[in-house]
Amino acid sequence: MGRLVLALTLAVVLAATAVACGGGGTDDATDASPITTPSETASATGAGADEGARVYADNCSGCHGADGTGGGESIAGEDDAAGIRSVVESGAEGMPGFSESLSAAEIEAVTEYVAGGLQ
Repeated sequence: MGRLVLALTLAVVLAATAVACGGGGTDDATDASPITTPSETASATGAGADEGARVYADNCSGCHGADGTGGGESIAGEDDAAGIRSVVESGAEGMPGFSESLSAAEIEAVTEYVAGGLQ
């Protein structure tokens, strides 16, 4: 009986993790959680880095981890801004796209943040 409870608990935890990290079987952007406070712009004065960190923390860190090495897929060391932007906008391999839930400024800010080494 104890093994059955343990197995069922493990199955529920794994299923919840897969759904939270975009493993729900769809690449539809409507699965993404929208930002409740979209940014106005990402400026070159340093606010863009702060905005990129905020967008990353709110939308990406749940699957990719705070440092980019998380369970969804490691993105640490990715520096191809065009490729990062494309994946953020359209999604890829189980990750939803965010073009419907993030503004262009937020997408640019998080792209620069990831391409800059997540710092």
